[in-house]
Amino acid sequence: MNKLKFNFCEKRRFLFFILSISICVGFYIIFVHVLQTGEIITPAFALLQDSNQDNRPSTDVNNRNNSNTAPLLPANPSVSIVTQAAVKLGVLSSVSRINQVSTFLTMNNNSGVYIFPVQNPPDQHVFSTSFELIRADNSTLYASASFFPNQDAVYDTVEYVDKSCDELEKTVFKGLKRIGFVKKNIILLDGANVKVFLMPAGSGCVVIKKEVVK
Repeated sequence: MNKLKFNFCEKRRFLFFILSISICVGFYIIFVHVLQTGEIITPAFALLQDSNQDNRPSTDVNNRNNSNTAPLLPANPSVSIVTQAAVKLGVLSSVSRINQVSTFLTMNNNSGVYIFPVQNPPDQHVFSTSFELIRADNSTLYASASFFPNQDAVYDTVEYVDKSCDELEKTVFKGLKRIGFVKKNIILLDGANVKVFLMPAGSGCVVIKKEVVK
C-alpha cells in the first residue's frame, strides 16, 4: 500500500512539473514573439499623458517658448509601443533611451511609426525609426530617431511652415542665437541642446530641429 501511495504521489508531481513547463513555454512564446521589422505600426500609440505638461518643452513651431535651454526630453516617460517592439526584437541595451525619445515625440500627437529592419545581432546595431505625427490642428510633422547600442541617440523633426524663414527667426525663434548659414541658404540657430535649421521652401520655410541625446 505504501508503495502504491508513493507511486501515486510521484505521478502527481510529474504531471504538475509537465503542466508548469507547458505554462512557462506558452508565456515565453507569447512574450518573445518577434515583431517583423520594416512595417508600419498603427493605429496611434496609447501613451500616458505627461501630468506636468506646462513644464514640458513643446515641439510646436508656433510655440514661442522654443528658446528653452533645458533638455527637451522628460525624465520619466511612459512606456511606448516602440519600446515594446524594440524589446521583442531583442534591442535591449538602448531600450530606456528608445522609450524616452519615442514617448517625447509622440506625446499629444496622433502618431504612426515605421521601424527599419534590425540587423543581427539586434542589440549590436542601430535601431532606426521614422514617425508621422499629426497634431490636434491636423498639421503634420515628420520625425526620425535612431538609437545606438551605447545608448546615444539622435532625433530630428521636420515641418513646413507657411511663413518666411526670416519672419520665423524674428518671431518664433527670436530667443535663439544665430550661428550662421550652413552653406548659403539654410540658417542655423542655437537652442543649446537643440539646433534649429531654417530652410527656405517656396514662400514658406522648412523647420528642422535636431538633438543628439547622450
